[in-house]
Amino acid sequence: MTDPIRTTLDVLLEILAPLDGRCVLDIGCGRGGLAGPFRAAGAEWRGLEPFPQAGGAPGIDVAQAEAMPYPSGAFDIAVIVNALHHIPVGGMGDALAEAARVIAPEAPLVVIEPRVEGDLSQVIATVDDETEIRTAAQAALDAAVGSGVLTETRAFDYVRREVYDDFDAFVGRISSFAPERGGLSEDLTEALRAAFLARAGREGAAFTLTQPMSARLFRRGPAAG
Repeated sequence: MTDPIRTTLDVLLEILAPLDGRCVLDIGCGRGGLAGPFRAAGAEWRGLEPFPQAGGAPGIDVAQAEAMPYPSGAFDIAVIVNALHHIPVGGMGDALAEAARVIAPEAPLVVIEPRVEGDLSQVIATVDDETEIRTAAQAALDAAVGSGVLTETRAFDYVRREVYDDFDAFVGRISSFAPERGGLSEDLTEALRAAFLARAGREGAAFTLTQPMSARLFRRGPAAG
């Protein structure tokens, strides 16, 4: 069966509802794109980002995920969206242990990561192959479950579809997460352009790329019994 095409925000709002009155920690939040929708849903949103960017939402704390500046059990929900694979492999386990520590007992931790396959991944792999680091992120989650740091409660996949006005808009989007992608040589830029045009779909004048996503839900501590 084909995985449904959905936005990551819709997935989060569905699995975490109701959000009203709940305190959410967004680990690796970037500029804080989830702040507005989560606050509109009634949540108290807090972001954590080691490398803050200009124009970020209010409420972002600057710190490493491996050493969070919060007391134990401080949050009702924690989310790690497209961020675990950006943590150094040696620190992923510590970051997950910290995420488990700062959420309340039975509180959900949601980790959403891009899968290795997919048109978007294959285009980006032309200049930045993330196969190894994405595989390491899933292995770190499995290890956290195996060691009793986390208990997995649900897992499912969905497909995210990205829309771009043109190739330059695509480069701008992927560079916002990894700035080095915006400073490519002419040869690499042309290779990336060729891969983009070969794999992108069309929606009117715009271009589209799809990306399979893995959503995994956890709570802290080992499974009962």
